[in-house]
Amino acid sequence: MFCFVFDQIERTLPGLEGLVEVRRAARLVEGLLLNHAKVEDELLMLAADPRPGDTRQHDHNRKEHQEIDSQLTRVRSTKKIARARSLLRGAMAASRKHFQREERRVFPLIEKRLKPETLIRLGTVWFLQRHAPAHWTL
Repeated sequence: MFCFVFDQIERTLPGLEGLVEVRRAARLVEGLLLNHAKVEDELLMLAADPRPGDTRQHDHNRKEHQEIDSQLTRVRSTKKIARARSLLRGAMAASRKHFQREERRVFPLIEKRLKPETLIRLGTVWFLQRHAPAHWTL
């Protein structure tokens, strides 16, 4: 879903006339990524090795999130539309790279370290939060 949204933004970005429009697009990306980062942090905490010092994946993800966030923050502060477009493109490119790394390293780590029952529960909760009728509660 993220990549689809990024594709749409990249397609419309050259036609955005004002800085306000580019900033709105950046806020949309920022909002999507904020929720993603929260979920990712929670999953990495669940999968963390109980031994002290095993925070490499978590630290690496946090660093990538900070770099992406920095680019999006600079979109808000720049006065030049060309620079704002470039920063937003950069943030989306870095996000795509981050997602690819997650698929190669983070998701397999989570699958390896969590019990199958835990993964099934997490998947069920995720599914129900997105597909349950509005009047249901978890």
